[in-house]
Amino acid sequence: MLEMSIALNCMDKGFFALHSKDEPMIIHCILTIDGAVDPVRLKSALLTVLLRHPSLRSTIHNGLFRQVREATSNYGSDILTVWDLVPPQDLADANHSETGGWHERRLSEWMNRPLNPGKELPCRVLLLRKTLRESSLVFTIHHSAADGLHLFRFAAEVIQDYNGGTVNSSPSTYSLTDGRGDELVALAQACRLRVRHFYLRMVASLAHRFLLAPLSPNARICRTRSRPSAEVHFCQGSLNPHEVGQIRSRSKAVGATLNDALLAACFRTVEQWNDAHGKPSRKISIMVPVDISSPSPSPVTANQASIISVSTTRKERTDPDELLRRVSQKRSRILKNGIAFSIVYAAYFCSLLPPRMHTAMARFLMATQIYLDSVLLSNLGLIWPTETASGELVKMGDARITDVAGTSPVVSPMGISFWAGTYNDRLHVTLAYKASQFSHEEARVLLDLYLHELRSYQRTPEGVLAPEVRYRDSRETIPT
Repeated sequence: MLEMSIALNCMDKGFFALHSKDEPMIIHCILTIDGAVDPVRLKSALLTVLLRHPSLRSTIHNGLFRQVREATSNYGSDILTVWDLVPPQDLADANHSETGGWHERRLSEWMNRPLNPGKELPCRVLLLRKTLRESSLVFTIHHSAADGLHLFRFAAEVIQDYNGGTVNSSPSTYSLTDGRGDELVALAQACRLRVRHFYLRMVASLAHRFLLAPLSPNARICRTRSRPSAEVHFCQGSLNPHEVGQIRSRSKAVGATLNDALLAACFRTVEQWNDAHGKPSRKISIMVPVDISSPSPSPVTANQASIISVSTTRKERTDPDELLRRVSQKRSRILKNGIAFSIVYAAYFCSLLPPRMHTAMARFLMATQIYLDSVLLSNLGLIWPTETASGELVKMGDARITDVAGTSPVVSPMGISFWAGTYNDRLHVTLAYKASQFSHEEARVLLDLYLHELRSYQRTPEGVLAPEVRYRDSRETIPT
């Protein structure tokens, strides 16, 4: 039964336009849980939370000149899927290596399922029970319905409801979704009051990105093969609390932040990779999602994030500490000047065209590649920091959430994307990659390079390094 019609904001329309056979805009939040999870209780929590978020229980309908979401109340049967990796009576006969392989295949099977927000709900959840005491909980969402930050907020809200807690967020509101305006443009106009010469900066930023920047194209990450495919795999690593603390202290000493260290290490990783493949890089540009929501955002109503692009030259990347300072200066200046809203305006102007033109422009961007950055780096930051003390794990009933991972979408011109987030004082890093462009071994080398570069920023004044980084032993795949 249809409940209401909800307009899409300009970023929603942009991500929906990118939805195609080989460019799936899908985000995953993967929780590793130690302890039993009650499916009935979990489904009840999901239904309760979804009731407050009509955009996550809606499908997108294309008209000749307009796109809208049609929210429905009939979503209970499809929102949660529960799989047992091994029948309970067979658990005693299964060894660890066998269950590990089965777990990977079942997880891949789930993540391989296409997600079309025009025909089905943009949100779905899997409870994959590996053993009687260990399971994975996967929150999957289409990028046209929410950004990665709001996906994790949604997961946290479900966990809070599962635990019987009072959810702080109020029901979603739609202040500018009645066709009279765009909510992200309204946020941009509010930013105008804080930034001098705001519109002049917006015009200058758009002119630089779409007119001047293509004259000096961004470097592409070298790959040994390239063919169209939607299949995406990922590998993961992490830095321990001691390493993270050292990197944060080292960054602070030069006036930078942990975010700046993540960026600086990513620049040097791409450069080393391309140098090793005989293709030195001149300009490398990194796409960074940033939160542009209001101080009290409506939870998961739509995408409330934009992107900034930070670029460096080969000379700027020579010295790691100087690179860290330059990256910090550039990132701070971009955020202070509100440049993140320039992409909002670009998406808004495109959204004024008929829906068919959105798809045509998205395909043009993917085909030409000249307006795209070298790689995406998404940092979620501290995960659920208000609910636990440092070093304490979040619980689901009597079970504990021991690990949290996320993945960002991967577009073919870039080939890979990085995701980072801090949980239980550890920095978890995920590298997602197109399986048709990189092998698992190549992806592992890329991740190793990145973590090695991050570790170079944890040197103490005496030059002593912290212990080695920790990798996951098992390989996980995310076909889409």
